[in-house]
Amino acid sequence: RKGDCETALDLLERAEKLAGGDSEVRMKCENTRGLCLIENGAWTEAERQFRLALQLAEKHNNERYIRLITHNLALPFGLRGDFGEALRWLKRIFREDKPEAQLPQESIGHLNIARLHLYRGEFAETETHLGKALELCQLYNLKHLRGEIFESYANFYREKRDFTHAAEFYERARKAYEEDGVDPSNREFDEERAALAQMRGDTVTARNLLENLLEIRQENKNEIGLHTVKLGLCRIKLEQNEIAGLAAELEKILRFFHEKNLYYYEAAAAVLQASALFAEGKRKEMMPPIQRALELAARFDYEYFLREETKRNPALFGNEEIIEKLPLDLRESINQTIKAERVTLKPKKPDSVQRSAFSVQTSESAPVVDLTLKLLGHVEIYRDPTKQFAPDAWTTRRARDIFCFIATSRHRRVDKDVLIDTFWADSEIEVVEKNFHPTISHVRKALNSRQTIKQNFILYRDGAYQLNSELTYSIDTEEFSRFIAEAEKAHHEKDSDRVWENVEAAHRLYRGDFMAGIYEDWAEELRGFYREQHSRILKSMTKFAFKEKNWVQALHYSAEILRDDPYREDIHALIMRVYAAQGKRSAVKDQYQKLQKILKTELGVEPAVATKRIFQELFK
Repeated sequence: RKGDCETALDLLERAEKLAGGDSEVRMKCENTRGLCLIENGAWTEAERQFRLALQLAEKHNNERYIRLITHNLALPFGLRGDFGEALRWLKRIFREDKPEAQLPQESIGHLNIARLHLYRGEFAETETHLGKALELCQLYNLKHLRGEIFESYANFYREKRDFTHAAEFYERARKAYEEDGVDPSNREFDEERAALAQMRGDTVTARNLLENLLEIRQENKNEIGLHTVKLGLCRIKLEQNEIAGLAAELEKILRFFHEKNLYYYEAAAAVLQASALFAEGKRKEMMPPIQRALELAARFDYEYFLREETKRNPALFGNEEIIEKLPLDLRESINQTIKAERVTLKPKKPDSVQRSAFSVQTSESAPVVDLTLKLLGHVEIYRDPTKQFAPDAWTTRRARDIFCFIATSRHRRVDKDVLIDTFWADSEIEVVEKNFHPTISHVRKALNSRQTIKQNFILYRDGAYQLNSELTYSIDTEEFSRFIAEAEKAHHEKDSDRVWENVEAAHRLYRGDFMAGIYEDWAEELRGFYREQHSRILKSMTKFAFKEKNWVQALHYSAEILRDDPYREDIHALIMRVYAAQGKRSAVKDQYQKLQKILKTELGVEPAVATKRIFQELFK
């Protein structure tokens, strides 16, 4: 567990000399030797040891060890990148029909299943198994697993772009490793933190983490870890446009992963090498590595990996020979992106903004609150992201909606009569009397579902229901409005950096329409309000990007506006101005004709005189 495999193997050799040839002690030795070989990167030898151990476990009819070794047999497949086969082995360790046969070690089983689902982009399954892993870890007091579970939670939130919770769980993991005497440098901890920093735009921190880890891995002679760190550094170099010699460096990394049969890392290195060659304009040379990556993706079902890579660099995958080998939905996505003249879905911000882009929402010191409500988009309510409410916690949708109504009302307070008029307007008084108080009780129970500490979030005071002001809350609609107010204040103070910082933070919070899927009048009213606010944000971000001559970003935000309102002539006009500034006269004409067609087909009208005039001036 502490990474000292040399001592472990020495102890195993001594134990085997004392044990009988086919004894259960020998079975345990074979299993532990397999774990040591895993740590040393000897996948094939490890698999052989586990199979020998499994034979002995079956011979002795040792059910517990049969399940433990079955779990360990999944490890070589998972580490190679054969996630489907690894999942097949791992799922055999559970005995859901025999809850009395539950083992503490099932916690690590759920953890590894969660990791595999995360690689596959299956977030719901990831969250489910992480929750089970943590539950068993707490039940059996498995302190040595806490760090790994917290780290996996952090990776999960990072992939979901919830950077605040990701940073919080990396810190929890660090403390857990420290308390358990585990050196995080022997794990992927700093690599995962570097990935978070890079996603947040902080390439300086990401690079420092990886360069420090590189020195440690070189000293420890951890060849696989050394090459994964080098791969991460190459990714940063490419992002920073340090492409001289990069393809050659990646060739060595790629060859290493290929020789070790590390298929997932090989696919990642192949895409990165193709990207480096693409950046150099070497279209012919980029074909072999990208084709190898596609072969591996097809063989091992790396669909999520492929989807993320096409988002990162759609132009790379837009080659005719390559695009034909992609799934149909990815082809369509890439074609739309290329037509929109956006060569990346991760446009860089103006230099004046880049430094502060994440300082508002994603601070690592963001407070942990008693209750979180995410209402912009589909509703999410939770107290602790690691302990979600039971699936049937909200026995009725009305109970949940009443709570959301109270939380989003002025001063988080609503008169009882207003609640009755809003949610039981057409009901007889007998029906209201029968259902009102049980519904409020359902709200209170739902907010304590699966929670160790019970809290009273709803109080009744002076004829009204209100949120308990002694508890703390994170309500995205309030944060959204606060960011907009701060942006307006900064605008009056002529502080453009702070304007951008706050409008971008508000934009990130807006996951979709307010309480998507709820169509009551009160929700529709708020939905229209927040939708209009978001539209204003996008317009200001678009204008700012245009002013800074950041054409890629101006097109990105313009496309987002038109996705919700395709008839906005002012936005079509701005897109034409961007194309004109880039010297793309044909694109200006195409955009105008696209507007003409939409207006004629959908509304039966022509573009406004002002829009026609703009087009004529730009197309001279």
